[in-house]
Amino acid sequence: MNKVVMVTGGTRGIGFETAKKYLNQGYQVAIASIDTKEVIEQAISELSVLGDVAFFECNIADAEQCRLAVKQTVEKFGSIDVLANVAGVVGQRVPFIEADLADILNTIQINLMGTIQLCQEVGKIMVNNRSGVIINVGSICGAIANTESIGYHASKGGVRMVTQAMARELSPYGVRVLSVAPGWVKTAMIDKPIEEIGSKLHMKGRIIEPKEIADAIYLLSLPEASAINGSTVMVDDGYSSFKGVDGYIA
Repeated sequence: MNKVVMVTGGTRGIGFETAKKYLNQGYQVAIASIDTKEVIEQAISELSVLGDVAFFECNIADAEQCRLAVKQTVEKFGSIDVLANVAGVVGQRVPFIEADLADILNTIQINLMGTIQLCQEVGKIMVNNRSGVIINVGSICGAIANTESIGYHASKGGVRMVTQAMARELSPYGVRVLSVAPGWVKTAMIDKPIEEIGSKLHMKGRIIEPKEIADAIYLLSLPEASAINGSTVMVDDGYSSFKGVDGYIA
């Protein structure tokens, strides 16, 4: 029987590449996300040729939509073996004293509460099965401060800590919980000027491709990674190792 992975934010960026990676490895994939009709249709069209994939509309900031998406996934595929919590937002890139508190709250609601809500619903299933892996996507901003928004830092710092707390509670039931902390990734959140700045802060002299994060998520979900639990793995091409100093030497 094929294993099942649920991927939030699976219609674009890191989430799309994560869905693709698992499909290529023979998993059945449930995508829980919101997006435009065109983006959803294009993503599912590309992914469906690789294997068994289903889309369930889910705004992860809404606890009831999280509950329903998990229920629909189990009805469709029978269970959930891996949860990849990828969906998230950056929030407005403005100075803190000029920031809209409503935008900060929205960023925290999506990035942190969305992660907690999905983990709780999927955790119930995994605890009952006494097996499973939950991988939350955090950020370097969960460990070190840079120029991103206050809401983003707060939410990703929260993701780091709830990952540790969840791992402590769920590990007795055979469930691993960990997170990955990407550096700057080439997604729609990154514009050209930011990409040029960020390229100098990674050891390869470029920002990270979404596929590289997806590959890390997949590797960490394998049984061979069974000793990695409660940890945040820095998938940042060295960014945090030299704390933002220009690390690329041509």
